[in-house]
Amino acid sequence: MTTKSIENFFAGKTLVIPSYQRDYAWTEENVNDLFGDIEEALEAESGHYLGTFILSQSGVGAPSQVVDGQQRLTTLTMVLNALINNIEDNTVSQHYKNTFIEHPLTGLKLCMQGNNAAFFSDILANKTSVPKTDGQDRLLRAYQWIKQRMNALRQNSGQETIKRWLVCVSQMEVLEFIERNEGKAIRMFQSVNDRGVPLAKMDIVKSLLIYYSNRYLSASLDTEIAQAFGKAFHSFSQIKRLAGKDDGYKVRLIARDTFREDDVLRYHYMAFDGSAFGAIAGADYNATAETVLENFLKPVLKGIRNDTDQLRAFILAYTMDLVHFFGALEKLVEATHNDPAIYRLFIIQDLAATLYPLVIRLHLMGWLSQVKLTNDTRYLQEIIEMVDLRVFKLRGTNPQADIASITHDLPKVTIDEVGNRLQNFSQKFMPDALMASRLIDEDLYRNPGLPIMLLEAEESARHAVGNESLAFGDLVELNAAGLTIEHILPQDPSFNIIAYGFINSEEYTQHNHRIGNLMLLEAPINSACRNRTVEEKMLNSDFYQKSQLTAVVELRAECADQSPMFGRDKITSRSKSLADMIVKRWPITFPIGEA
Repeated sequence: MTTKSIENFFAGKTLVIPSYQRDYAWTEENVNDLFGDIEEALEAESGHYLGTFILSQSGVGAPSQVVDGQQRLTTLTMVLNALINNIEDNTVSQHYKNTFIEHPLTGLKLCMQGNNAAFFSDILANKTSVPKTDGQDRLLRAYQWIKQRMNALRQNSGQETIKRWLVCVSQMEVLEFIERNEGKAIRMFQSVNDRGVPLAKMDIVKSLLIYYSNRYLSASLDTEIAQAFGKAFHSFSQIKRLAGKDDGYKVRLIARDTFREDDVLRYHYMAFDGSAFGAIAGADYNATAETVLENFLKPVLKGIRNDTDQLRAFILAYTMDLVHFFGALEKLVEATHNDPAIYRLFIIQDLAATLYPLVIRLHLMGWLSQVKLTNDTRYLQEIIEMVDLRVFKLRGTNPQADIASITHDLPKVTIDEVGNRLQNFSQKFMPDALMASRLIDEDLYRNPGLPIMLLEAEESARHAVGNESLAFGDLVELNAAGLTIEHILPQDPSFNIIAYGFINSEEYTQHNHRIGNLMLLEAPINSACRNRTVEEKMLNSDFYQKSQLTAVVELRAECADQSPMFGRDKITSRSKSLADMIVKRWPITFPIGEA
């Protein structure tokens, strides 16, 4: 353990960020915090403590693997590179470049392994490089911001200030730990961070498994564990990138900033079969990532630590299954870009979070959409779509215990038994009669199941006039542009509501959010309609006539000869018609031979 200046820290080293490390994660705010540290050191005119770096080095002259501190070190390298590029004196800039960025003989001072190696090298060389992962995108954004800040510093304050910044950064101090054994270095990383910055539970789980490998299995699984978690982190980066796009492919649950690796760790706990090791996973359906660590993994590992064969088997089984689980979610999110059924389930319908562990495990087992049930014409994926809509969306309840039980029992049941249990689950919470009454009589405007139900109304309208189903590309394009919920009779009327069959404003309000008064409409048209009368929206060429949706054309045709064109009675009849269509479209059972 040694305190060094940044200049001494870089001297004589080739620093390597292993491919198993998580991707670059810093945002502009984090970068600005580093700038704040530098500015504070400049004001104090003295050394400033920058943080701790934990390295693993197998021997003298070997590259130093960065176990902890990769985010700061990567950002610091980009800051130094941007400063050096703003120095006009070639002799000075070459000296600093040789010291911090690239040695003329040994190459880059800080290297990344895996997918980020060439990308990081390119951006340091100011070459155009297109990011392919979330981490690369953040890396590029951070460096662009750093370059803008340093260019502004040079323009506003001149060359002497740039040199002063370089000298200041060179003299900032870090605490350096070097450990020959990588497993011990990773364990040290956990110990240091447990006393300081909170770690994600995924990082702690990785460190915990390596600790048991290191202490009880002669470090024989250290590499496998580190590489496996690297794959999991990479999968998650891809998951966030693919699910967070605003171009019609956003998976709302995953796109949230709060959705992290720890959520997938918790989902995996709900779906992991540890029975061979006496490890009962998924028992707590309210489990958090902390629960997984403290109430499951730590007790299991402690209980089998003296049985090396059992310990080895458990660590390998758990680690590999966790990686495959992350990979399965990645594949499902990838499928939203080319599979219409998966697109509708995850993006339009916004599958309930409680169902994620079950769906991911079924996908891994090949049961989700590869094998149909024996006594039902559908795949399990379609059964789950029905369950999600009926129970989690329309009923508005979240029976976690029931779904956790089905997920927990997957290793010991058949695919037909899973289907039967899901059907019984739906019958218990949302039978047909209850579903129909809710669809007809209740406000559904903000119900999360409304988009998929109204999309089905669009499909029904298309089939009624012999049109093909909405093409996948067209659906994505519509969704990207904005498929919004339109109130046919407006929410805030500026006309006489009695003419539309309502006794008073209270009755108007009771009917306004019912499904019979709602339909899908392109966002620009919806915005233009505002609170206009039905007649204006139906007859004016700037409104409903502009829509490309067949259900809108169908409504216009149905109301063309009516006076008023749409009112209370039409809301009621349309609600009943839609309810009948929805109950039939998502039946609890659909036996073979049933039309």
